[in-house]
Amino acid sequence: MALAGLLTGPAPAQAHAVLLFASPAIEGAVPTAPKEIALVFDEPVRPSGAKALHITAPGGASVPHGAVARSEGGKQLTAPVRSVMGPGVYTVTWQAVAEDGDVMSGTYRFAVGSVTGELGSTSGAPGRQQVSGAPATAALRWVLYAAFALSLGGLVGERLASRQRVPEGAGRPRSWVLPGTAAGLVASIGLTVLIAGGGSLVDGVTSPSGAAVLDGRPGILAVVGTVAWLGAMVALRLKQRRLVAGALFVAAVTEGLRAHPAAESAVWGPVLTTVHLLAAAVWIGALVHVLRLGRAWRWASNARAVLRRYACLALALVLVVLLTGTLSGLLLLSWSELWDTSFGQVLVVKLSLVGAVCGMALAARRRLAGSAPRLLARVEASALVAVLGVTALLSVTQPPRNVNAALPFAPPPSGNAITVGGRADQIGIAATASSGQVVVRLTAPDTDLSDNGGEARLSYEAGLTLTTPGGRTRALAIRGCGEGCFYARVTWRKGLNLLTVKAGAQGWGGGQDTLRVMWPVRPDAKLLQRVVKAMRAIDAFTLHELVASDIDRTRVAPTRLEVTGKQFIDSEPYAKGQAPLSSRFTDAEGNTVLALGFPGERLALELTLDDQERVVRETLVAPNHFIRRTFTYPEPQGQERDRHDHSGDAASVGR
Repeated sequence: MALAGLLTGPAPAQAHAVLLFASPAIEGAVPTAPKEIALVFDEPVRPSGAKALHITAPGGASVPHGAVARSEGGKQLTAPVRSVMGPGVYTVTWQAVAEDGDVMSGTYRFAVGSVTGELGSTSGAPGRQQVSGAPATAALRWVLYAAFALSLGGLVGERLASRQRVPEGAGRPRSWVLPGTAAGLVASIGLTVLIAGGGSLVDGVTSPSGAAVLDGRPGILAVVGTVAWLGAMVALRLKQRRLVAGALFVAAVTEGLRAHPAAESAVWGPVLTTVHLLAAAVWIGALVHVLRLGRAWRWASNARAVLRRYACLALALVLVVLLTGTLSGLLLLSWSELWDTSFGQVLVVKLSLVGAVCGMALAARRRLAGSAPRLLARVEASALVAVLGVTALLSVTQPPRNVNAALPFAPPPSGNAITVGGRADQIGIAATASSGQVVVRLTAPDTDLSDNGGEARLSYEAGLTLTTPGGRTRALAIRGCGEGCFYARVTWRKGLNLLTVKAGAQGWGGGQDTLRVMWPVRPDAKLLQRVVKAMRAIDAFTLHELVASDIDRTRVAPTRLEVTGKQFIDSEPYAKGQAPLSSRFTDAEGNTVLALGFPGERLALELTLDDQERVVRETLVAPNHFIRRTFTYPEPQGQERDRHDHSGDAASVGR
């Protein structure tokens, strides 16, 4: 029953940080050489010393870069690139220390220039990622869990047997508490060395990084745990059993603070893990001590009395372990993830071992009425060793992640991108589409983008539906990426894709709008420069402007303006002939359309051009404005004279 309860809920599972996205994008491409590398994780991390980042050029040479910096909050690492990257495919190798102290590492690729075809179509994937030094980490955690059982459980087992008289001709089994604390100290030191060495025990000894240990929460917790185990050994030498128990409690708390449930709940996660670990350690360790005692006392009546006292304690422990294990399990994974994920599959193996151990334990207890269950006890102990090994393997296995969980902020565009805009009643919409993804930003009228990094303090809702050129319509699964920001994975089809956005914001009128996304994206920055030049050369033209009011839900009457090309261009966001995102396509009428995007300002424009690359129609979507403009240009004097002559000839013929 004890082991069944222990393994019903997952043991302390470590909180592995996951690389969400990077800039340049993972398996994506950029037209020009990037000036920095940025990595964004789902949990706070710290750079792992000199191994934090390595960039490899197409020929195998290393690309120099600056120091890796950690953002406020710890979820982003950035490093400036110190040289110009030529065209080609580059490989980024990264390494970071997660909150649980495990050293995570991974690799991914991106392309610069015109070699995007060399990359696969796995845009947005997190590349290859693993726990650096996973075998060493698993082995050390196996020793650590066994140390908790031998030391803490041994103390409780000795307490249970202290009131029983030793049978004649027998003796008390040798205490395993001291070897247990020594093993815990060695394991804790080893885990600290792994952090200092970036996942390598050799590097941790020969060239340790003090900053990796002392500048972050994982390293500090590892040091505190090491001191706690050392304190337990000293207290044991001084025969201060209560101090030993206190030191072991501190060591268990450090494990609770860096276990995976702590990432799900900052308060209840550590509490559940700590209580679960303490109860499980007493359960296994006391059982091992009672079995050793029974063997030493040849299962005499005194040994059976100790077993009965342990059984009473086990009943309370099973309730505690079952409750904390169940609650921790609810934080970690669902029923489907038990079968569909690596973490769940390892847990199933653990549950299978538990069933076998429980069967052997039950058979052994039944045989207590007759002969001593020596063989079953040895097999049961061996199974316990295997169970602890699987538990250690769980600690380096990636727990399942909620694929629809909110992102800390929006991922950067993956390769070439296009921004399109629209309006749902009072809510502005700006959608940036790139390979495999779309980021939609909603803005209500009272949003002040100058505060809080451009994020609004409103509650937004969104729904996305995609209609492909073939007429197939489907809803897209979305994830939040900040207030007013929503992200979805999309497979764009060649041609006109219709993205329908249903938007809502607390206190403001919402609705839906359909945006046009022409795919593939064809960047054309030079066309924008030619458009600006052509517009500036116009002496005067007539501009008809229709503005949607965002607050009154009314449209301002059309305005007719006589302006010069220079006056108009100087008032536009693309006045310098530049835009963060630009793409050209041909609309259904055969006109050339230039789509411009300013994601940081949630601004999108569509410019419809004539054969002289002048703007004939403009749609501008801003957080607080929706503007449609049409342009009428004076005809050249030669064309006016010809038209006048032709009309005169026609009049003569008519007469």
